[in-house]
Amino acid sequence: MINIDILKADKNWSLQKVKRRETLYATHGYHKYPAKFIPQLVRKVIIKYSKPGEIVLDSFGGCGTTLVESKLNGRKSIGVDVNKVAVLISKVKTIGISPALLEKRNEALFSRIDKKTVTRDFYHHANERLKYWFDPLQYNKLKLIYDCIQEEPNKKINLFYKCCFSNILKNCSIWLAKSIKPQRDFEKKEEEPVGAFKKHLNYMSKKNKEFVGLVTSRKVKDISCKMLKGDARKVNLPAEHVDLIVTSPPYVTSYEYAELHQLSILWFNYTDDIKKIKTKFVGTESKKIIREGMESGVAKNLVGILKEKNKKLARHVSNYYFDLTKCYKEMFRVLKKDKHLCIIIGDTEYDGIKIPNAEISVQLLENIGFEVKRVVKRKLSSKIFTPYRDKDGRFTDSKHGNKRKIYQYEYLIFARKPKGKGGEKNAKS
Repeated sequence: MINIDILKADKNWSLQKVKRRETLYATHGYHKYPAKFIPQLVRKVIIKYSKPGEIVLDSFGGCGTTLVESKLNGRKSIGVDVNKVAVLISKVKTIGISPALLEKRNEALFSRIDKKTVTRDFYHHANERLKYWFDPLQYNKLKLIYDCIQEEPNKKINLFYKCCFSNILKNCSIWLAKSIKPQRDFEKKEEEPVGAFKKHLNYMSKKNKEFVGLVTSRKVKDISCKMLKGDARKVNLPAEHVDLIVTSPPYVTSYEYAELHQLSILWFNYTDDIKKIKTKFVGTESKKIIREGMESGVAKNLVGILKEKNKKLARHVSNYYFDLTKCYKEMFRVLKKDKHLCIIIGDTEYDGIKIPNAEISVQLLENIGFEVKRVVKRKLSSKIFTPYRDKDGRFTDSKHGNKRKIYQYEYLIFARKPKGKGGEKNAKS
């Protein structure tokens, strides 16, 4: 097995010269999303390991970066994510709307919003969790905007508006600014909802025009691009269906994504119980047992150490790797023979103990039947990616008092599904 500990950062893959504004071209800046791919990185993998017309899969689709880059580079794509907010964002980022039609519909929407005033107390009937995050005036203004959005009959444009609405919610709430961890700031000066919505909608409309222009000039308008609500542990695709997999698995506390997107989840009435959504995520904390039958010796040793120090964390970690193994087996099943997979993952640390995600992933992939061909270590830019965790290992920001800089590097694991039948029995178990 490749010795990850001795790897040096590869400057060719670190992309240190890529500026933040360059990562937001076309539709990539529609919506804030934690730990999202750098488009230039995904593009490099797609071009190197696939051909135009082939199918690229992202089993943890997130905000759709892989799908956008696949389409712009002439590859068909499929994204899967358990998070409905991620599915919404990804669909909007890949559809492309006629700029002329969008401009006309925007004018109509702004007109509806401007003609209405807050005359009803919607806040009184609001979900209690939304009341936790919004003061009455802010909530009532947002409800006015949302009701106007709901009057848009064009389904694609309606989704476009909802994506815009979702993106402004945190700034219009008392969610602590620049923190992805859910905490309230009662001193925060929230953005005025109507102004924030109009500003971001104008930005998205400009970027939509850029995207449509690229799609048209590259003649990739008809390239298939699908984003599905689903589970990476059991993807609804035939065996040996895709030509390349490019994905980044969630980290041990993957259920955080339900917390991070709770404002949109609640506004769109996806559920009124965030805890219930958490149970759907890989490695969810809802499983109360420590898994003993993991298919990685490194993972087994790690859980053994954690059991002596922190049983709750041992449970989280064991369930995470148990579920991740299922995901990797499913990737093996749907990938064509002699085709490649690229896993992008970083190591982390919890309770003072290193969690070697990359090393464990390599071991799991090889045990399943993949041939790991190469592992690349790349240095992260903190301007693009949030590398900080708090004392409990959760995402935080640079201003957090108990912060530690965990994510300084990440790894690209390149693996190939062999031509023969090796590993298939294991992958189905």
